[in-house]
Amino acid sequence: MAVMKKYRREIILIALFALACGLLVLFEYVFTFSQDETVNALIKETLSRMLVFAVLVPAAVLCGYKRVFSPRVKGRALLWCLPCLLVALANFPFSALITGTARVERVGLLWLFALDCLAIGLLEELLFRGILQPLFLDLLRKKGVIWAVIVNSAAFGAWHFVNLLGGADIGSTLMQVGYSFLIGAMLSAVFLRTGNIWTGVFLHALFDFAGLIVERLGTGDFQDIAFWVLTAVCGALCFAHVLLYLIKRNRNKDEGSVDTKRDSSTGSE
Repeated sequence: MAVMKKYRREIILIALFALACGLLVLFEYVFTFSQDETVNALIKETLSRMLVFAVLVPAAVLCGYKRVFSPRVKGRALLWCLPCLLVALANFPFSALITGTARVERVGLLWLFALDCLAIGLLEELLFRGILQPLFLDLLRKKGVIWAVIVNSAAFGAWHFVNLLGGADIGSTLMQVGYSFLIGAMLSAVFLRTGNIWTGVFLHALFDFAGLIVERLGTGDFQDIAFWVLTAVCGALCFAHVLLYLIKRNRNKDEGSVDTKRDSSTGSE
């Protein structure tokens, strides 16, 4: 009993994460909501992710990171995020849809698809930026902010290996792991700059909505030359923007001006 009392928080956290994993498995393999395969998948994904998000909220509070839910963001922090917004918008297949090489056929499911993307953003931003990023900042505070972001981004990228269980091929999965690492680093910087998960949730959901809309609800080749050029330009600008910020943040940490203690590790500037 003494041991259980001493490690009560850790036991609760393990139980919450086990519940979250159980919910994901339950919705994936047990429930069926529609005979329409696309509708069924979107409903299952949305509900399971929303429920897991609800389970992880008390986990974040128990970890001492409740400030990640603060809705307050300074205007300068939002302006700083504009290059990241360009990356999300560049993921939309504007050229392919305009020229007709790709099209969205199931327009009536746009609202459900948008909810699914929002659920992805909520779950992954809370887990990787709201819980794990502050944890890595604590554990790697002597190495600096950049190392904490690298480790967290690597974990975020590796998370996408789970797609192999759904039948994805190894080539496309490895590519997804790679760009997820880069997007994870961008979202970690957004989290550090704004001090909460909400801006990251919006950018994450928008990025997924833009990049998956044709794949999930339409047909055609949406990654044309214009798409890749726009992606490369916006990505390069954002990469430089984020890297300069992280270098500055890392230097400030070395000077002792960044507090990485729990519940204050993500304060915006």
